Amino acid sequence: MVEERFHRDVEGRPLREGRTPPELLAPGEIEYRPCPYPGSRQVAARPMNVSALRQTSAHWDEIAGALGFLRTAYAELRGGYGPDVMDLWRVSQLGSALPWYFALAGAPLPAYAAALSKATLGTGILAQRLILKMLAEAWAPPPFTTPALLALAESTGTLVGETEVCSAPEKMIARFLDVLIDGAPGTGVPAVDELAAARDRVMSFGACYAGFKLAMWLYYQARRFLYADIAAARGPDAVRALFDAPCEPPDFFVIEPDHPAAVPPALRAAWLGQLAQLIVPFAPDGSDRPVLDGARRIAAAMADDTADPIARAVTAFGRLDAIWGEIVAFVEAGLHGAPCAAAIDAATRDRLVVTSPRAVFAALTAP
Repeated sequence: MVEERFHRDVEGRPLREGRTPPELLAPGEIEYRPCPYPGSRQVAARPMNVSALRQTSAHWDEIAGALGFLRTAYAELRGGYGPDVMDLWRVSQLGSALPWYFALAGAPLPAYAAALSKATLGTGILAQRLILKMLAEAWAPPPFTTPALLALAESTGTLVGETEVCSAPEKMIARFLDVLIDGAPGTGVPAVDELAAARDRVMSFGACYAGFKLAMWLYYQARRFLYADIAAARGPDAVRALFDAPCEPPDFFVIEPDHPAAVPPALRAAWLGQLAQLIVPFAPDGSDRPVLDGARRIAAAMADDTADPIARAVTAFGRLDAIWGEIVAFVEAGLHGAPCAAAIDAATRDRLVVTSPRAVFAALTAP
């Protein structure tokens, strides 16, 4: 799920659309056209993917109904729905997880699930940018209405990607946001009935997916404090490649003080503990609860106040690495609904991060 780039839905469309490696795409498979919409998308002067838009239009009833189902089931499991920023983020993650619910089970990937995941990728990124504003700027969000979220999508640049822009017209985006905020499941839609019949498994899968993304982010943020310690003691070149590596997960953001090495261990643990609280278990089978426990232990592992920064960094990485392996095992079990059979060895743990720091830490302890 972390590494794949090749999956296609039952209509043959690539799940990752424009993010699919060129060697896995046929010529002209993704049709780009100039964007006709005003606002940030027009200013960006980047093309839009009209082939993905056609699929979304063709499966709109299934997409809206499935999103309504996920929103309603989440609200039932949480005992309410604001929605606040994290509610919007978690429901978006449920939509982004849906293709993998089918793919990891070896089932055909429905076109509506693939299209839904592409739309909820956008609302998930919007929520993440709002989370950053809240954490970095002490920004207080307004009541979430469709017009308010449309305005925030514009002001945060969410409709503009690195190589293309959102291809949906504003009316379609508004209809999607209507469902995300307070929509109900579609009635008489077979795809939604199928999801409803497997409600607990679908929601447990999505809850583990969402918790895993936050745990991966927390692990990444914790490691950056250790890189800062090494840079302060050995010079920035010792860890430059690690600092320059992309964020994990890649759609998240880096948030840290200007001088991380100067932050005392106790404050590092407190800050990461605050981020860990963004993980709220809601899986019906409880399979995502160990992810929150692991996240809290990641934060606590940063409280070591050993005076030698190199020794402290090496020890902390060992603890973080072990906790990360435990989290991965719990998530693997939650995604499959069965105990994890494979060993989560060092090679597996390293495959699940963009750039492994293992060799750097091993060199620090070499004789």
